Amino acid sequence: MSSFFRSNRLAFTLIELLVVIAIIAILIGLLLPAVQKVRDAAARMKCQNNLKQLGLALHNYHDTNQRFPSGRPLDPRPATLGNQGGGTSYRWNVLPAGNATLGSWMVRILPNLEQQNVVNPFASITTTAQIAGAFDAAQKLPIAMFQCPSDTLVTRGTTSGLTSYVGMTGNDEWSESGSYGSNARNGFFAVLSWAGGQKNPGTTIAAVTDGTSNSILVGERPPAHDLGYGWWAYTDVDSLLAHPNRETYYVGGCNGNELFRQDIATRAGNVCHYWSMHSGGGNWLLGDGSVRFITYANAAIITQMASINGGEVFSLN
Repeated sequence: MSSFFRSNRLAFTLIELLVVIAIIAILIGLLLPAVQKVRDAAARMKCQNNLKQLGLALHNYHDTNQRFPSGRPLDPRPATLGNQGGGTSYRWNVLPAGNATLGSWMVRILPNLEQQNVVNPFASITTTAQIAGAFDAAQKLPIAMFQCPSDTLVTRGTTSGLTSYVGMTGNDEWSESGSYGSNARNGFFAVLSWAGGQKNPGTTIAAVTDGTSNSILVGERPPAHDLGYGWWAYTDVDSLLAHPNRETYYVGGCNGNELFRQDIATRAGNVCHYWSMHSGGGNWLLGDGSVRFITYANAAIITQMASINGGEVFSLN
């Protein structure tokens, strides 16, 4: 009989099992937020590292070319052929074709990111008929350093040639030909004017009179909710943005005074302003190559740092 009772005491009762399960559930509930915080911190750190790599690539480009890459592709034809007006947001269909005449500033720094293979096909272009195919093949490729791990939109494209980062054009967009456009004049990637034929071949460090540590090169901004914008190979709202953004013509609607603020991936118009999928703010690449996390409460400071020569006085804590 004593042996029988001992064997019974080795088993758990139903109540004991329920208590154990409840304790495990509580422990999991306590652990999950901590695990999520660790994941978020790791993603934020990887995002910061991406921006640091972009900063190195941009400065290496400047060392080679004595200027940062132009925001829009540059027409290689001489001025006498009438190329002084207008512009293009993706490619010039003229020869010679290459990094300077095709795509965004991101295209131009690919060799500095050890992505020369993406643009190698450009060197074999011998006729204008080949330009579209070579550019379209390149722009479909995902570039890891152009994509923040926290960004849930950037990998949804059918080709994933999307980017989480956009270059700063400045803070002085103005109404041109009846509407505001990507025509800021005082940022690292100032593109100047569509209608006036004013083009920026690339900003020099000497032009950054506010100081490189006080001026923004690149900020975070996930692609549009419908992936209509946010492609690294294209310019203007795809890879360039002012602060504040004065544009109003995008599908989904921008309010004409878009500032750095929180948003969600599913909202139409989320492409109109700088924001990130990190909690509380976003990462910013400054002109000196450093990366700072700035909160949404400091949107006014972003406006001041958007220009390279405004002489603004501010304190970035």
